[in-house]
Amino acid sequence: MFGKSRAIREVASDGAALATGIVLVLLTGIARNYDQNYFLETPMWLVGPLVFSFFSGSFLYAVVIRGFSKRHNPPDGVPHREWRTFMSLFWMTAPIAWLYAIPVERFMASYQAAQANLTLLGIVSLWRVLLMSRVLEVLLAIPFRRGLAWVLVAASAEVLLVVFFGSIGNGSVSRRIMEGMSGMRHAPEESLISNALGIVWTGSLAVLGICFVLLARFRFHGVTNPLPANLPGKIPWVFLAVLACVWIAVAIPAQEEQKRFLTHKDLIDRGRYSEALSYLGRFRKSDFPPARRLEPDPYGFRVWKDLPPTVALVSSNNQPWIRQVYLSHLSIMLSHYYAGYESLTNVAAMFSALDELPEGREWLSTNQIKLARQGLRAVYGSSDSPEPAELIASTNIVNTLRRMGMREDNLISL
Repeated sequence: MFGKSRAIREVASDGAALATGIVLVLLTGIARNYDQNYFLETPMWLVGPLVFSFFSGSFLYAVVIRGFSKRHNPPDGVPHREWRTFMSLFWMTAPIAWLYAIPVERFMASYQAAQANLTLLGIVSLWRVLLMSRVLEVLLAIPFRRGLAWVLVAASAEVLLVVFFGSIGNGSVSRRIMEGMSGMRHAPEESLISNALGIVWTGSLAVLGICFVLLARFRFHGVTNPLPANLPGKIPWVFLAVLACVWIAVAIPAQEEQKRFLTHKDLIDRGRYSEALSYLGRFRKSDFPPARRLEPDPYGFRVWKDLPPTVALVSSNNQPWIRQVYLSHLSIMLSHYYAGYESLTNVAAMFSALDELPEGREWLSTNQIKLARQGLRAVYGSSDSPEPAELIASTNIVNTLRRMGMREDNLISL
């Protein structure tokens, strides 16, 4: 982990390093996901880091060893044996990624937690780049700056490919276009990550160009050593089993939180709002994952459908933390550019329930300007010839808000 030449040579020649590294990468799956997702929620929860690192490490191997290094000293061994040695070294860096396991969401707000996670990502990425450059310096007998340039070329090219195809493959581009056209704001941490991706894309492109220029200007005229062959080694199964038990013990409480979140989400998705509130009432806020917003997510499309009937059922009998969560969700919903309620009848019931809450009038005094700016609009209704039920609901909404103390000038804006 700290670039000692003796340790690097021992790992490179140890036949047990590959299997040990694979287990360490699998444990990284726990470190990355234990407090972010439920293990049955995502099929790649455990093996995702291994699959991604297989392609990432192989790409790095192809560029650095089969590309740059081979030109200066064709390896004596066959390619697959060199790949095994390289991937042993690459996968044995897995414990660096255990920094992701720091539960920053438990002691930071969501935006600050996102900043902290991006900082951890930067630390892990920089550490690995420097460590792999040191590995090349020790094993290939090249200057460190030369190894760094080779690694940066591969890493920058990989980042450009991942960001480009990832943004297309997971539908994030089309989703963001639809959200923008419908007037939906992004969650602050999502905007932060999007901005960071833009910076990473631009930075990677710049680093790639600079490295190519420097490598062309300062050509390497020496020779490189082939990667050492693996010798038989003993896999430390007892040590790995102890590590696995530790990570499982760390993950169990957080996974219980994730399961509760998904149980509640399923009730909301099925429109069983009363049951969803009753389910929340059995727990404390700390019993749910701090990294995820309770459903309905106020930054998602379904907020217009699911939040009004949910808030309509909130009463003073619900625990204060539940009322606080949904009043906060309601404030976020009003921060979107345009209203898109599925039914103004549900909105009328929501404000009627809000009028009965101890915090209701204070909430309105804080949010009435946002409510007036956004207005009332049912996406399935016609603005030219609204349904009679929608007209009645609109009247009820205005009367309720007037009773709660909303100013007349803001009422007119509705």
